[in-house]
Amino acid sequence: MPQLSRLTVLLCDSVPAVRQLYQELTNSPLVERVVVGESLDEAERAVANDNFDVVIVDPLATGLTRTGDLALGWSAAGVAVVLHVDLAAVEDHAATFYRGARSALKEMYTLDKRTPAQMLAAETEAMLVKCRDFRLLATGTTRTGRLLDRVRDIAADTGDDTLEQLVEDVDESRSLEAARAHLVRPTATPASVFLSYRFAEEDGYVRGLSGLLEDRGFTVVTGRRADGYVGAAVLNRIRECEFFVSLMTRARRFAGDEEQYATSAWLIEEKGAALAYRKYMVLLVEEGVDDIGGLQGDWQRHVFTPTTFTAAARDAVAQLLERSGRGDTPEA
Repeated sequence: MPQLSRLTVLLCDSVPAVRQLYQELTNSPLVERVVVGESLDEAERAVANDNFDVVIVDPLATGLTRTGDLALGWSAAGVAVVLHVDLAAVEDHAATFYRGARSALKEMYTLDKRTPAQMLAAETEAMLVKCRDFRLLATGTTRTGRLLDRVRDIAADTGDDTLEQLVEDVDESRSLEAARAHLVRPTATPASVFLSYRFAEEDGYVRGLSGLLEDRGFTVVTGRRADGYVGAAVLNRIRECEFFVSLMTRARRFAGDEEQYATSAWLIEEKGAALAYRKYMVLLVEEGVDDIGGLQGDWQRHVFTPTTFTAAARDAVAQLLERSGRGDTPEA
């Protein structure tokens, strides 16, 4: 098997903001070289004049409108683009950040600027592996297409029907492989929400929350009739939705503690699946419910009581609208 090429990386940000990341990149065995461009003009010239595999950029620091346009163009051209951002700040400005065509930025790789120093090396390496896979796919598809075009020309010049048939067979195989990949990794349906909840709440909180979501243009998908079983059908529904909302209500009291409750185990399992599929997640957590797991930010959690549920649900729906780029914040 041929040795995989190492990556060339362009960092676009101020030097202080990327000093440690620069060090981790230069230490990585996956990286050939790293260049820092402190302005967007420098980055644009560098990409135009050199063949970078990866561009790492912070749209909040370099200008959202222009950076967003460039990032989308670079990605379409086969460059792996990484958004090196403070994810909490992005969520605070989600309605602007993901507005219009920039909604495609949700599909790009991200690296959180708040990543603890002791974890940055591991997070950087994981990000580079994804970028390498992206580049292999992008360059491999282009290279294969060019090779097939050359063989097709040879077949036409020589009149070799066998060679022409071989080219058609390879083309068909590529089409089938692309279709299989789409089935294995389906694109999420825009504005769809998987709503995870205890079935005891189906006629109460769930009805109201579903109505709010549908009124704002979301399609609501649930694990209804799964009866708490998180099988392949439920996992597929989670994977195929753009967003994940979990309504975590009290299921049972912790032994010896009258104030703390657990929610249903399958809600935790569904939440774990959503994290694995990298779904944007919002949690509505009933006051007193504890032990719901980590890996989500405080901005994604709304604690409620029976009297404050409606307000919390409205906040959650507004948050999803902002994340989808359909919020009420005016364009920057």
